[in-house]
Amino acid sequence: MASTLTSPSRGSPLTRVSREPADVVTSPDLPRPDPMSLPVVGDWFSVTWVTGSIALLTEPHIDDLLRANLWYVRGRERDLLVDAGNGVAPLRPVLSRFTRGRDRETIAVATHAHIDHIGGLHEFGRRLLHPLEEAAALRISEIAPLWTADWPEEFKAQLTEAGLPPAPLLVDARPAPDFDPAAFRIAPVTATHLVEGGDVIDLGERQFQVLHMPGHTRGSIGLWDEPAGVLFSGDAVYDAELVDTLPESSVEEYVRTMRRLLDLPVSVVYPGHEQPFGRERLREIAGAYLQRRGG
Repeated sequence: MASTLTSPSRGSPLTRVSREPADVVTSPDLPRPDPMSLPVVGDWFSVTWVTGSIALLTEPHIDDLLRANLWYVRGRERDLLVDAGNGVAPLRPVLSRFTRGRDRETIAVATHAHIDHIGGLHEFGRRLLHPLEEAAALRISEIAPLWTADWPEEFKAQLTEAGLPPAPLLVDARPAPDFDPAAFRIAPVTATHLVEGGDVIDLGERQFQVLHMPGHTRGSIGLWDEPAGVLFSGDAVYDAELVDTLPESSVEEYVRTMRRLLDLPVSVVYPGHEQPFGRERLREIAGAYLQRRGG
């Protein structure tokens, strides 16, 4: 059987390892919301099969700011999860329903180490991340992801500058009666494998090449199935305002990523936020960014 993770350049197993702003007006004189008064819901994840082998998972009770797309790909020998949400509710039991309870290996990839993409990564035995995201993944528990009253003011100002002003509470429900959104922290996570551009993830009958696509963060990656023209892009590109003003962002690197995407022969992009789109729309998004940022 072929190695799950191989590098074309080395030919050996790898042993290394825009959204709508929240419609909330806050003031110091207004009472803070009571997170424990939120209703409890049974199904935390929404699941939509977009093809016979690819499913989209979202967290509909999470605020738009942190509501990311999680992509599940069923393979012949093993499965793939692209991004792992916020970690509010267990993710593995949902995936086990796809396999009717049969034990199957799932390779979990975080396209970058932001709250909404890495929260459930710790649940999986095979955890892939770019080396430049390692430190952020280990620090992920330092902030209360759902209770923005405790977020640093500088960070909230950066989000507001990017057109993403955070609401005080980023959920409208709870997954269990004892779940406290204000106390919740994401588990720090260490990658089992560090992946870089050119590395390949093998599911048996299809392979995904890792594309290093920095800009949103310096270690942002995408997964590229060239024969099918399928790109899982994370937050490198999606059909809304792209965020490039965070401390970990780089406009210069984003410009290079967009130039690269202009020539990528995609048939469909499955992004980290918003809806999938095709090559024409990808070129429009990339071209608009380059025009705006002087690329």
